[in-house]
Amino acid sequence: MDAFLTIEAQQTLRAVKAISPRRNTAGLLIGHKRGRRFFVEKAFPVPRGFQPSLQNLEILDAVFEGRIIGFFRIKPGEKDERALLQPFACGKLFLAIESRSADESVLIGYLIDYDGRYVLEQIPLVLEAAVSKKGRRPA
Repeated sequence: MDAFLTIEAQQTLRAVKAISPRRNTAGLLIGHKRGRRFFVEKAFPVPRGFQPSLQNLEILDAVFEGRIIGFFRIKPGEKDERALLQPFACGKLFLAIESRSADESVLIGYLIDYDGRYVLEQIPLVLEAAVSKKGRRPA
């Protein structure tokens, strides 16, 4: 299992982190799942105080036409992670955004799974590379 992040999703995550660098900024990941890969096409920041729940997820999933595949959080704490270890989030992607410095972030992907208890299983991330105007990927 892994997750592929499009350039658009990466840009949104960088922008959210740039204007909200503190802990607990969160949002939803929009895309689709094919085989054993999540395809993250967009990221949608949620208002401060938003609580992940089955009811909130059902409402927003209707708006996004069933394309919510996960959640993201900047600098998540243990409490933030525990909030997602519930049935409504099982099988979805969780993307933690950790800061190394003001300009550098580390993305860590997790599958929210159940194996007798709810767990976060770390999975690899694949980042789409930008294409230059000449149609070549940067070196």
